[in-house]
Amino acid sequence: MRPTKTASRVLRLTTSVLDSAVRNLDNARRIGNFLRGRMELEVRPDDVFISSYPRSGTTLTQWILYLLTHDEQPDPPHLTQVSPWFERSLAIGEVTAADLNAFPSPRIFKSHLPRQWLPDGARYIYVEREGPDVLISYFHFYRAYLGFEGTLDEFYRRFMRGRVQYGSWFDHVAGWHEHASDADVLILRYENLLGDRRACIERIVDFLGWERKERMIDRAVTESGFEEMKRRERIFDHATALLLERGVKPQSFLRAGEARQGQGALNDVQVRAFKETKSKGGRLAIRGLAAFLQ
Repeated sequence: MRPTKTASRVLRLTTSVLDSAVRNLDNARRIGNFLRGRMELEVRPDDVFISSYPRSGTTLTQWILYLLTHDEQPDPPHLTQVSPWFERSLAIGEVTAADLNAFPSPRIFKSHLPRQWLPDGARYIYVEREGPDVLISYFHFYRAYLGFEGTLDEFYRRFMRGRVQYGSWFDHVAGWHEHASDADVLILRYENLLGDRRACIERIVDFLGWERKERMIDRAVTESGFEEMKRRERIFDHATALLLERGVKPQSFLRAGEARQGQGALNDVQVRAFKETKSKGGRLAIRGLAAFLQ
């Protein structure tokens, strides 16, 4: 016997409500795991948190710091094993604060969090990239990994409204710039990392108070080049395991390693909108954390 139209509508509504409840419970669990881990982490003065909006150079900066702290050592099986993704690894239960407390110093953490949700007492490097380039890179990431099938124009509208996984690029960048004068914060531009990587690496070393021999800096410059990183891509792609679990075929994580691609991909009106759009400000509420813990 076929269900009536009313029964079908009730079934769809019930299913939608249950799906929403499951998502909310999962978000609550992740937020709880993260907040507990953040509270229990024993912060050290030589800890380094590398943060950025996604697709802005976090992986490149992580790899540079790995090279500067692991002289002539073999490549790790995966970069997250030596440089954990701070909030996500705690949120999904991959590690606990006790696990992170066992890591040797200096600990290098990856993050996409605003400064206000990172623990105090460490050093912080924020990597900023031109907004149009972030948009183009994020668009390709959404299509390759997150099942997005829309056009670039559709994604552009989402991005400009902050209706993407990590929210507003404008708010994220502006929030970190509020801390630009803090003694424990260094803001790097991705374009400078590409254009004069040696100078950026020397800035990092000076900011962290590290003493490094010239050959270590030479190695960091050479092995953080795009072709060298592309050759090692398996140790950078944080999505591989999750994608394989879901039956999705992984695509390129390191896509181009270039700057100013967004200027050519967007029209003049869209580029001008980037220059004219400002952050709306506002503090991140607890419920907003869920977007950073997926």
